[in-house]
Amino acid sequence: MKASQGILFVGTAILVATLLSCASLRQPRDPVEIQAQIAEAREQEIELVRATVADPERAERLLELLAERDRLVAEHAKRVIEHRQKIATLTADYDARREDFDALLAHFNRQRASAQKETIDLVAAMKATTTADEWKVISRFHLKRLEPRKLVYSAAARGG
Repeated sequence: MKASQGILFVGTAILVATLLSCASLRQPRDPVEIQAQIAEAREQEIELVRATVADPERAERLLELLAERDRLVAEHAKRVIEHRQKIATLTADYDARREDFDALLAHFNRQRASAQKETIDLVAAMKATTTADEWKVISRFHLKRLEPRKLVYSAAARGG
């Protein structure tokens, strides 16, 4: 009997420890910390562009395009937040019909498709502004430092 109680205790302790560690993983990171990381990465990005792009006019054009990227990301994050709120409102409405959800989702999907097209066009313009070697350096930085999830999270943390 004592051995089974010990196994039950150890099993329960492991389960509690696992649940607590999973719960801590779900907690959002500090928005102020994320904002500081994003600001630092953007400053590094500006320095990188100026150091990497040989022609000052092309460097300034690329910086303008990067500012447009930031605007698009913030705008899309705002749309996602608004969409989540509208979905929550519809979900809470007992009388909401499937057609209401379909219309809301269709509207959001049109906005999302438009944002994706704008992003693709913007990336094409960025590439056209740089040489292949310059883009290789800059895009590597983007992949490592400017994660879209963090950018969107930062907009959500500010309330859109």
